[in-house]
Order: sequence, then C-alpha cells, then structure tokens
Amino acid sequence: MNEPFIRSAIPLPGVAPFPSANVLQWTDDGQVVVVTTKNIYILSPSSGTQADTSSFVKQSLPDGTLVERQGILHWLRTVIEWDAVGELRQWPIACQEWAAVSLGSLDPCFRSVTCSPSNISVHASCVLAVLTSNLQVSLWCPAKNMLTGKWTKIEDFTDVHYYPSDAANQALFRTLQEQITSISWSLQTDFLVSPMPVVDGSLLAIGSRAGILSFVRLIRNTAAESTLRHVTSVPVSDRWIIQLAWSPWKSSCPGQCQAYVACGDPAGSIKIVEVSQVLQQNPSPFSADFGIAIECKLLDVAPSSVDGKAMTSMKWVQAHGDIPYLVFGTPGELHIWPSKPDSELTGARALALRTQRISVGSSCFAPLSGFAYNHRHDTLVASLADGSFHVVKNLSKDPALASPADEIGLTTEAMTAMVRSAFNKVEGGDALRRTDVNRVDGMTTYDGESTYTWIHEHTRPTDFDYKHDAKHTSTLIVAELWPGSTDDFVLTELVRIITNTRASTGEAPIGLLRAVWLHLQDPERVSRLRDQIVQILHQPELPDPGTALVLPAWAGELSSQVRDEFVRSLRTHLFGWDNLHRLRVKFYIAMFCKARVVPEVQNQFDGIMASVTTILRFHVLFVLMRHITAMPVHISENEVPFVLRIVAQGLEMSDLATAVQEVFVTLNGRLPSQNLDVLSADELCPACHAPVPFNDINTAVCANGHSWQRCSITSFILSTPMVRTCLGCRRKAFMPRPRAATSPNWLPIPARSWLVEDLLEAVRRCLYCGNNFVTLV
Repeated sequence: MNEPFIRSAIPLPGVAPFPSANVLQWTDDGQVVVVTTKNIYILSPSSGTQADTSSFVKQSLPDGTLVERQGILHWLRTVIEWDAVGELRQWPIACQEWAAVSLGSLDPCFRSVTCSPSNISVHASCVLAVLTSNLQVSLWCPAKNMLTGKWTKIEDFTDVHYYPSDAANQALFRTLQEQITSISWSLQTDFLVSPMPVVDGSLLAIGSRAGILSFVRLIRNTAAESTLRHVTSVPVSDRWIIQLAWSPWKSSCPGQCQAYVACGDPAGSIKIVEVSQVLQQNPSPFSADFGIAIECKLLDVAPSSVDGKAMTSMKWVQAHGDIPYLVFGTPGELHIWPSKPDSELTGARALALRTQRISVGSSCFAPLSGFAYNHRHDTLVASLADGSFHVVKNLSKDPALASPADEIGLTTEAMTAMVRSAFNKVEGGDALRRTDVNRVDGMTTYDGESTYTWIHEHTRPTDFDYKHDAKHTSTLIVAELWPGSTDDFVLTELVRIITNTRASTGEAPIGLLRAVWLHLQDPERVSRLRDQIVQILHQPELPDPGTALVLPAWAGELSSQVRDEFVRSLRTHLFGWDNLHRLRVKFYIAMFCKARVVPEVQNQFDGIMASVTTILRFHVLFVLMRHITAMPVHISENEVPFVLRIVAQGLEMSDLATAVQEVFVTLNGRLPSQNLDVLSADELCPACHAPVPFNDINTAVCANGHSWQRCSITSFILSTPMVRTCLGCRRKAFMPRPRAATSPNWLPIPARSWLVEDLLEAVRRCLYCGNNFVTLV
C-alpha cells in the first residue's frame, strides 16, 4: 500500500485548545466529538442512518482519490457554539486570593469534553460534560435530533461537595474545590445481572485545583429532567489534578464491579484510585428497584512519581489477558504501566521516542495527541503533535517501538509517511514544502484496525506571523493507512460484536457497528460475503428467558411512584435482556446488507428480518400482557382499546394463548357489563371516518383508500406531526407525552390512557433495531 486511502476530509473552522487525546473521541452513539476553542463539533457517519444526502457535510477531498474504490464516507454535523454557554462565573466574587485567580477567564473558551455512556439522557443518547477555561463544567444533550439538531445545555454543575480541611483560609480552599481542572466519564457498568435493571452505574470523575477527586452521577428527577448529584470525594494530591483517565469496569461476581481512575498532577505524579460499586435492591411497592453503593480507595502504587515532566495525554488500554494498561506520555517518552502484578508485562516501561523528520516542526518532544490500540496485533499507535505516528508492538508482553523491518505497513516510519502523504493530498499537493507542518491535535482509531481518524492544522511556524482565531481551520481526516481491512477481518468483527454485545452497556447498534458499516459500504464486498453473513445471522439464540416473567398483582393506588416503577419494569424487560439486544443487532445488520445486494437475493435477508421480528414481537407482547395482568384494578374503559390490540396480536401466536386468556380474565373482572366478543380493535380513518380494520401492524388502509402508518410501539394510526423516527429502520412512533403536560393531547382518543402514556415513556429506542429516535418538529 503506497498511498493512504482517504475516505473523508472535512474542514472545520477553529483550532484545538491544545493537543490531547480528548480533542477527538467517539461516543457510544457512533458520533465523533471534535473540540475547538469556540466550537464543539459533533459529527455522525451517514452509514446506517438512511439520512437525506442534502444534509451531508461538504468535504475537501483531493481530486481522483476515490475514483477507483467505493468508499467515500459521508457525514452529518451539528455544533455546540461558545455563545450558547451563557454567563460565566466570576471567581473574584467568591475569593480574591491570588491562588484563586483563573487566567482562563481572560479569554474564555472550551477546554475539554468527556462523553457519557449511551442511553442515559432523556432521549436515550449520550450526554457531554464540557469543561471551559473558566474552570466550569456544564452538561449538554440533544434536544430533538442528535445528528443534525440543536444540543442544549441541561445544567451547570454546581453540586460541589466541600471536603473538610484544616486549611487556614477556608474560603480559598472552598473556591479551589469549585474550580474544576479535569473531567472524565466512566464506561457503563456491567453487573452480570440479567435482565439488566434500569440503573446508571457510570460516574463522572471531576478533578479540582484543591487536589480533590469527586465522583458525581447523573440522576433522573423526572421523565424529562436529569441532574448531576455528588456521590463521594477523595483527597488525592496537594496539587491541581490536570489529567484523569478511567479504566474499563471489571465484574468479579454478579452485582459487583471495580475500576481504576488515574489522576495526574502538573509535577508528573500519577495516583491511582480504585472504585468499587455494589448493586443493591431497595424495597419497592411494585417491581424491583435498585441502587448502587460505592467505595473508593487511594492505592499505594504509583505509575509515575514527581519528576517535573508534565504529562500530555493519558489513557487506559484493555489489552490481551483482559488487563488494563495505563499509557501516558511525557516529553520524548511513552510510558506503559500494567495495573495487575500477574500480567505478562512485569513492571512499568518507558520507551524513548524517535524523531521522524518529515518537516521543520518534527520533534519527539512534541505533546502526545492520541492513542489507538489494535487488539488483533497487540499494537499501540500514539500520535504526536508534530504529525508523526509511533507504533509500539507487543504491548501486553514486551512492548517495544516497531522497527522498519517489522510488519509492513504497521511501523512508525510507514505510518508517519502515510499521514504526511494524506496531509499533502488534502492541503495542496506538490506546492507544500518542509516548512509546512501538519500539526495533529487529536487522533483515534475508526475501526480498531487499519483506518484512523485524526484532526490536523496546516501551520508554518517559520513565518513567525500571528493568525487570528477566526482564520484557523482544522481538517478532520479519515484514512486507511495500511492494508488491514480484509474480508476475514469484517467477518470476525461481525461475529465478535454479535457474540459479545450486552444490553448493560447501553450502546446503540449504530455505534456498535460503526467499524463494520465502514467496510460494508461497498456493495461488491457485501455480495461477495453474502453467504457468510447470512450464516452468521442464522446462528440460533438461547431460549428467551423473559418468558418466565411473573409480576405480582398491584391493588394499591396508581400513584406517581408506582407509575415510575411500572415504566422502569417495562424498560427493563423490553430492553434489558442480552438475547433481545443481539437479535436487534442482527435485524439491523440484515437490513443494512439487504439495501446493498441485488433484488434477486434480497429474500435471504428478508427471511432473517422476518424471523427476528416475529421473536421480538412475541417477547414484547408477552411482556405487555404480564404488565397488564399485574395491574388488574387499574384497567378501565380508557385502557380497553389498547388492551384489545395486544390481544388481537397475541391471538396470532399460539404460544401466547395462556397469556391472552389471563388478559381476558382481567378484562372480565374489571368490565363485567361489557360483551368482550363485540369489542373491536378497529379504528376510524382520520380523513373520512370510515372504519379501518386492524389487520396489519405497520399500515392502516380504510375502505376509501386512505393509507396511514401505524405507531411501531402502540400500533395506533399516526395522524399527528408529534412523532419520532428511528435512525436505523425509519419506523415511527408517537412522542411520549409528559404526565403533567398542559399542552393538547396529540394521542388519538382510543390511545388516551395511562397505560399507553407509560409505554411510550418506557420505550426510548426502537423495539426492532434498537436505535435511537429523533424528532423533526
């Protein structure tokens, strides 16, 4: 491979605040977040979204780069602008000591971003925690459309827990605790419980100027509001905490998990805090309710002591043996530290980097700007701000810098040359000289293999001129740097994702399959691998454990608390089972591949989608019937139209006969005067009021030919603009309506019941492909 295969080149106005691994990072929703001083760009690959081509971001791809191969990667974009941050805190009002001075307040800008796990916001998306140079943190989430819509600020974090101290100046110490210098959000916990209850085990770690490490959690107040709440704090250092990094959670037994937080200070010292969480069941009047107990401990081990060398980036890598390794950089060196003494790597390693002379700005002492670990080859790629990529082989056993004689394409020299070649192609070709520097401010992997994503800025440091911030332009590059995306890799990745994915992570299928979609964009490859993909998707799942669900009948008051628990129980049993999560991933894969093969062979994927849909419908109907029979005294005439729709669908499946009979018993007990035999699930046409038979759960057609889509959750006719659309399969559903809403009720009259409202609130993702909904109005 002599030239890089450039898939994307997107110009982005602005410049990164400083080179860091946090400048460019992926979210669990499959979006890449790019941090500049005045804008935070949120970009989404169009693969798998069925987005309108008119929404694609304009790119600056070099002519002829993609003529031979099918592989251009289109993107959708939205932006968080600095003007949306709002009023900044005035620190001198709180304390006028020199130690509390914030120089970042003179020219405020964005400094860092960390992404939460998916499925924790009110829209089942990620939440961004944004750190400014004014030492403040705010939370942001999408208002309606996570791909192209506005992201709004939901909270300025102010719940700072003041750690007791005997400091002489208490006002100064409190102010230093409020001044936040670093943030990092953990991954979602996996307590090895099935179904996974609706509980957020992720934590946002916050480091302050006072050297206090605080942990906060996003707590749901209502169906439409969330807020950060302090959990615990640990004194770590007597210096600022300027770097934070979480390791993945490790579950030792069901209900328990542990992770490490690495904390770095300006003197080069790193401290490790062990965080343990235990899942606890709380008393609940209707269904199981869970809380989490947390314990933090500052460990005696220290990957790095005070040596005066400032750290530029820090990250945990889950390498071979399921052992997390801490990787961090100091000027001219790359450090690797295993967290377990029983790892194959004995003790910490420090590797001296070599300068790659590609421009006048080349230096091995440049700051580290990103890491990418390749699990298949056990290699780590680290990027420097000077535009060089450095390759470490055998990371988990005997790490060493790859030499030019090592595997072709996966060496420091070859990777750096490819990155420089991509810079030349995008920025001007033959007109560039050694005085043109490709400053790489952030880098990460795209597919975990040979395709990388980085952001560079074209600079000329020898000119010694000043460029205003408004004139800075960075470019996001996605390119394949060595030939690693083989057919075997694609198939292996498909098997790995389907086999290992768990519902507890909360990760959407569109994020899980990001790497696979990149390589299956080519219809020729999909056709070539069709038989193997079909065979993978046909692998049988374990029997559905959800069919053993038994809920105790609730005869008490239908209070707000009981309805909250009812919603939580529905969400747990509709989305908390691993086998259902895998089925939704399979459905999404089959749907994606079907659109890229010739019509003559689409029936193979149609069969897979039909069988998966049948299994999912069976589970959804069973769960709904169990919840209906658990609320016998609260089924009134308002709930009957929806219950009849569930019964009508259940009668089509013989395995649901017992559950259907129990629902009939519930209805007879509540409505003895009604003749259930004459009741019908039919509706009236919203246009002409002619009867619409309920014989298709997807489409409704009246006798006069008026055709309507049905809600994918409730099966009622959609005749209102207040709908949401699935990102993956484009199914539509009613928007959930707040219980205390004063606005007009957009649900059709037969659907106006507490049962339908709670179901719409419980289903935050598509029941069929598992992806997020977006709202267009």
